[in-house]
Amino acid sequence: MPADMSIDVARTAGTPVAGPMNPAPAIDWRTIGALNAVSTLAQIGQFGIAFVVLPLWLAAQGLDASQLGLFAASLWFGQLPGLAMAPWLCRRIGSRWVVAAGLLCTLLALALIAGAAWPAALAGGALAGFGLGLRWIGLEPWLYRIAPAGARGRLVGFHETLIALAPIIAPLLAGRFGVRGPAVFWIGAGFTVLAMLPLAWAHDVAATAPQPLATAASGLRAAWREGVFRQGVAIALIGGMIDAAVAGLFAPFALWRGVSDSQTADLLAVFGVGGLVMQYGVGWLADRRGVGSAAIACSVGAAIVALVLVLPLALPLLLPLRAPIVVAAVFLLGGFVTAFLTLAIVAGTLTAAGSIARNVSAVSMLYTAGGGVGPLGAGMVMKAWQPDALMWLIAAAATVLAGVLVVGAVDSARSPSGRGLG
Repeated sequence: MPADMSIDVARTAGTPVAGPMNPAPAIDWRTIGALNAVSTLAQIGQFGIAFVVLPLWLAAQGLDASQLGLFAASLWFGQLPGLAMAPWLCRRIGSRWVVAAGLLCTLLALALIAGAAWPAALAGGALAGFGLGLRWIGLEPWLYRIAPAGARGRLVGFHETLIALAPIIAPLLAGRFGVRGPAVFWIGAGFTVLAMLPLAWAHDVAATAPQPLATAASGLRAAWREGVFRQGVAIALIGGMIDAAVAGLFAPFALWRGVSDSQTADLLAVFGVGGLVMQYGVGWLADRRGVGSAAIACSVGAAIVALVLVLPLALPLLLPLRAPIVVAAVFLLGGFVTAFLTLAIVAGTLTAAGSIARNVSAVSMLYTAGGGVGPLGAGMVMKAWQPDALMWLIAAAATVLAGVLVVGAVDSARSPSGRGLG
């Protein structure tokens, strides 16, 4: 997706305003549908298998929490060059080819991890992350730019709901065909190849002249002056840490608690169901009450359910309800944690300054940077202490995020704009 203002139709200077003498342009539903299909299929292979199932597969091979944290960090840090290069590549070869290149990188990464021994698998993890980064920024700004501006939050929520199928379908299929064998790699490769088919139906955007670096920097500086963008930055950084730590290290936490491989896969699917069910509602809440309010609610909720998961629940009255409580807590944690990415992207699309592509790219890179740090630090703490440390860290980080957003809202309310939590 070209990342300069000249291709951002909704914000380009001189763009006609819809009205009686100048009707609004037709919405390209064919491209919107095709891109949603690409994301849904690709996410199963690129995220559901690589980010959710492969840590469980590696844990079954005997890797400890620290090694799993390194692998999860390789996935997230690998995204960074893909996120950074995608806008530059889109300007020159078009978004379609960037998305296709990202899918091919994932196929190569799965083959590398399947045939490599530790620590060579880290290279495959970095390549898998790079491919996801290319597809992410090659596709999502392309999709959101052609969306109706008045329903952009709901479209983001709908899109995130579709891609939230990945952490449900991938672990369920892995549990069905075997977590320890090669089936997980065939599943990932199959869905990645299928994602290339609807890509042919999307109308690509034309490549344009590159944006000067100074122009991009000035656009980000202008965006930073807006409260909604600063909220997006906080959500991206801390939310990325939380999301990646849970996705990459839930397996050793569950296995240490005595949960079997197949049961852990089922719990990961429940986690994904929570993300699927709750994302449209999160987008609706952001449209109605503001990104900040929605993020505070999700942060507080994530902290509470993380504590529920780590507490022993040893009271006699709770013992018969232990399994339902754990399942419900994992479901809610999935919804709250997955919402951080949704809200960070919504904040980027609602920022008036700069371009949608550049703003979404910026918050995506921050989310990814947080995603690299989260499992790396959490893995070391879990190895030094015990796997239960994961949930204590999640609760602490979510509480910090809520506090940062509340303080930011108070400062914003005292400023001349007085935008508060919006």
